Order: sequence, then C-alpha cells, then structure tokens
Amino acid sequence: MHPTTMPELDRAVQYLDVLVWMAPDADMGWQVLMGNPKELLGLPPSELEHYAADADWPGLRCQDANLRQRLLLNARTQGEACSQYTLARNGRLEWLEERVVYRDNGWHGLIRRLPPSPINTMELPPALDELTRRLFESMPDRIFIARREAPGEPFRYVYGNPALLDALRLSPRQWNGHRPEDVFTPSVGQRLQSRYAECEQLGQPRGYDETMRRGHREHIWHTVLTRLDNSQDPAMPFLVGLARDHTELNTAKRSAANAHRRLRHLLETSPAVLYACDSQPPWTLNYISRNLSQLLGLDTDAERINLRERVHPDDEARLLTWLEAFTHHQRKRRALRYRLRHADGYYLTVQNEARVSRPVREGAAPELVGTLLDVSREAELLARLEIMTERIPGLIFQFRRAPGGQLSFPYLAGNDYLLRGLDPEALALDASPVLERIPEEDLTALMIAIERSVQRHTPLATQLRLHQPDGSLRWAAARAQPETCDDGSTLWHGVLLDISDQVAHEAHLRELSDTDDLTGLANRRRLMQRLDEELSRSRRHGSVLTLLLLDLDHFKRVNDTWGHLKGDQVLREIATLCRETLRHEDVVARFGGEEMAILLPLTPLEDGLRLAERLRQIIAGHDYGIQRGSVTASLGVAEYIDGDTTDTLIERADRGLYAAKHQGRNRVVSIK
Repeated sequence: MHPTTMPELDRAVQYLDVLVWMAPDADMGWQVLMGNPKELLGLPPSELEHYAADADWPGLRCQDANLRQRLLLNARTQGEACSQYTLARNGRLEWLEERVVYRDNGWHGLIRRLPPSPINTMELPPALDELTRRLFESMPDRIFIARREAPGEPFRYVYGNPALLDALRLSPRQWNGHRPEDVFTPSVGQRLQSRYAECEQLGQPRGYDETMRRGHREHIWHTVLTRLDNSQDPAMPFLVGLARDHTELNTAKRSAANAHRRLRHLLETSPAVLYACDSQPPWTLNYISRNLSQLLGLDTDAERINLRERVHPDDEARLLTWLEAFTHHQRKRRALRYRLRHADGYYLTVQNEARVSRPVREGAAPELVGTLLDVSREAELLARLEIMTERIPGLIFQFRRAPGGQLSFPYLAGNDYLLRGLDPEALALDASPVLERIPEEDLTALMIAIERSVQRHTPLATQLRLHQPDGSLRWAAARAQPETCDDGSTLWHGVLLDISDQVAHEAHLRELSDTDDLTGLANRRRLMQRLDEELSRSRRHGSVLTLLLLDLDHFKRVNDTWGHLKGDQVLREIATLCRETLRHEDVVARFGGEEMAILLPLTPLEDGLRLAERLRQIIAGHDYGIQRGSVTASLGVAEYIDGDTTDTLIERADRGLYAAKHQGRNRVVSIK
C-alpha cells in the first residue's frame, strides 16, 4: 500500500469507530494497526501497551470473567471467533463487537461499535411472533424467548408458550417483560442471567439443569438454550429456550424428539426450499428459492435445474406415482420422502410437501407449489427413537377419535406385550379389538375420561385392565395429551404402561397394613372397618349381626411355663382353628394380646352362642404340644340391637367376656 494512503485510511477507520490490532502472543502487549483506542475503549495507546492481548477492558460488563481470554482461545482452536459485549464509558453503555482471527502464530482482531436498537425490544418482530405462535402454542413442551431491553441491560422474557405459563401458573402479563429475578427467586434469577449471557456471547447452544421455584411449587428443569440472531438488530439477539420437567419423565420422553425437531426447524435459517413447477408432465421447474444451494449445493437457476435427475434410483418410481396423483380437482396438500443427490455426490433425505395451486393469473395453468426440507437428521432421530421405544416397558401411541366417534390407533410403537396378538395395521383403522379386551366397568370409566379430555382439552389419565390371550388380566396406565385436528377429530399422543406389578405390590401393602404379623389374622384396624360396614348394613336392611370376644385363660402361665415362643405358637394354632371353623364371610381378628374378636354377619344370637361353644370345646381339646388342658378360652357374645354403635356392641360383648372370667373361665356368656 502506498505510504500516503495509510493516514487517510487510519482517519477513515477512526471515523467508522473501528480498531484494528494484532498480537503475536496472548501474554505480550498489543500493536494497534489502525484506529484510536481512546475513542473506542477509553484507553490511550500508552496504557493499552501494558495490557495483555487477552485481558478484559476496564468497564467491560459481562456475567463471566475472562471473556476475551476465551475469545482468543476459541480463535486459536477454530481459526476465528466473534463476541459482543457492553462497555461502561462516561456514564453510558456502549455495545461492541470483536472479531478475532488466528493466523501465522498470532492474533489479528477488529473491534467496532454497534448502533443502539431503534425498535421495541420487548416485542417480537411480527414475522417471528407469527412463526413462534404457530410452532409453540400447541406444544406440550415449555418454550420461552428472552432478550435484553438494551445493550448491557438484564435479560427479560418476551414470550412464554401456554405449556410454560400453565406449569408456572402465570398469565402472559406476569411473564412478558419481566426479568428472571422477578419471576423466580433472586438467586435463581441471577444464575439464569449468567447462563443467558454466556449463550449470547458464545453464540452456541447451551444445556443446563436448574431448580425453578415459584411460590410453593418446585420444578427441576433441564433447559436447552440457543441464540437466534435478529436481522433487524444484530446487536440484540433473541435467546430461545426449551425446558423439560424432569419430574414428569414419561412426558419428557414422549415429547423430546418432536420438541427437538421443531426447535431445530425454527433455528435454522430458511430450512425449506420453495419451488413451483408445472402440474403436468414433465413437471418443468418454473421457480426455486435461493437456499437450494444450502440444501444440494446447486445453482438456483430454475431453467437449468432438473431435480428428477438427482433422485435416487430406488425412489424414482415412488416419486413418479406421487406426482401423477396430483389433479386440478384434488388440491389437498400431500407429502413424500425420498433421496436427492447432493452436488458432492452423497444422498440426503428430503420431504417434499406440495399441492396444486390456483392459477397465478387468468388464463395461466395451475402450478404444483411445494417445499423441500432436509429431513436426514430427523430420519436418523426417528430411527433412534424406534430403538428407544422398543426398550420402554409399554407402548407409545397415538389415539384418534373421529368427528363421528370412530376410534383408532394411527400409531403404535414400543413393547407390545399388553396388546400381543393384535394387528397394528388393523388397529390403525379400528380400535375395537383393544376395547373388547377391557372389562365393562373399566371401559365405561375410560369412555368418561376420553369425553372429559375432549370437552376440557386436558390430558387423558386413567388406569384400566386388559384381558390377555392366556386368560390373565394385566393392569395398564394410560397418559396422553390431546390435540384438536383441523378435521374436527381429537388425536391423543401418549404412553400405555404395564403397571401390573405396581398394582400387585400396592395390594400386598394394603394387605400387610390390615394383617396381624404373628397370627396372619385381620388386625384391630381391619376389624373396626368391617364392624362399621356391617353395622351400617344392619341399620339399612335390619339384618342380624353377632360379635364374639375370645380371651385365652391364664395365658401368662403358658408363657411363663413354656416360654414366649411356645406362647406365640399357641396363638398361631388357635388362629388356624378359628379360620377352619368359621365361614368365609366371617371375620376373625386379633383384638390385642391373647384376645381375639369374631364378627358373624347375618348370624342371630342363638347361632352365635352355638358357634362360640363349639370354638371353646375345639380350643380346649386341641393338642398344643404342652400339658393337655393348659389352654382354654372364655368367650363373650353380643347381638346387634337397634341403636347399637360400634362401642356399645363391643362393650356388651366385653361384659359377657368379663362375666365368663368371673364365673370360673372356660365358658361362654352372653349379656343382653
């Protein structure tokens, strides 16, 4: 460059608020090639010489320290790097952008001042607002968008989809325009500000786990955060986040693949290639958008492009059949996936969605208008999803109710143990084979739950039993999110899990809570429940009911003479004798210590006395492996009379037992 040109170029650089620098080593000082660091950084050249090349500037506002050190490191490892940050100078904040290139064992950098934002930063641009609502409003995943109100200012939320606001129990007014510190706790808000700043500066997707507290509710969220550059204001990018609630792991598994795919589609720059071609053979291409070069590496001159020549040979017949099916009378959108050859020679999978459009002008022929979208990554994810669903202990399903009431399963994947023996293709047309396996009472409850989900547009959650081909019954839990379709049908996306073991375990726990550990009889709690039930039945229907209280005579003598282990054995044998003597509907329970209670539904006093006497004789005559006659029992008998309560009936039976003891033991006494 001519020497006289350098001063003019330097003045132009200063006028443009640009600083060009180089440094052979991060620990060495700077060398300013062009520009005035005093105007841009507030540092005269003499002071700048004392700063290491990777040092942060005075007044640099950043949530993370050593920003420039990481910037130079990224440039060294990747060849180049860029970061945006704010600098506090003279009582105001200035927004700067720094780009660094690593060449020839040294760094070369350019710093420039960014203009302030002229737009309302707390509102989404109309195009992005419309796209955001179309993609995210009906999603079950929690989506939010945040940005700074001005360079150096804290982040504020500008959008939250209904799933997010419902989870936090907030209205849009309580979310939009607020800082994280306002929505959550101050400590959580500060951490979120730091994470948002890091993602904004690095320009790369970031994932993190955070415990979000809102009032008394706590959510453990895993969030994927990414930066979306704003073409209207490059200095003020948007941050888009997807939060998964790890406390609802089944829901997260069900929606993760779809959420990832939809978010990826939003963040890609113009992911869909638009085209228009003749609706009749040979389907001459009339228009194709410029991003075809990104998709296939081809020139965008529509007159010279023949995409049919790039179709994989195995897909040509399918594509031809698909194209021939379009007619001027059938304008419904149709889709097909096939493979196209890239300019570099490899094939990628695209999804072609198209429809026959109306003529653009009078007298013109209708055109076939559609989009080409690279779904290679999606196909790979779906393949992985199929592998994952096969390992889930249940089924992932789509369940559809047509406007006319017809039920079907358009999609089934995963472990088909619950529905073994049924044809998935047949179920895609009619769900009746599944419904026929559900017991009548469970089917009625399921239909009510389905109707409630449709009317209220709330998730479907129910438990039901399913008959199996081997005659057994399996318990299943269904959880599904409804979606209203354009044709008026409702489509649920959900999982069907086998919970038979869980139900059996819960029943076993209930049984344990009602059973005496030593004798295996019902415990006092279970006896009182049954006594309340039988008393209510007697009051309603006037039926008879008798209660027996049995107490072993001188049982302490048995324990003292033969030991407590022998005493426990005696109690177990007496429990067995009672069970063998009584009817199935009778209830025998350990009432406490060596005392037992026997509840006899539909039994009058006379029959109760005979049964009590029979029990007394059986207990007295049984061989317990100790001295014969050492074990006898006294019994008190009471019959329900009108007006009796639980306490009064037990009290009369207890008085009879006391009288039996007082009269010499080993006898039966009833007191009216």
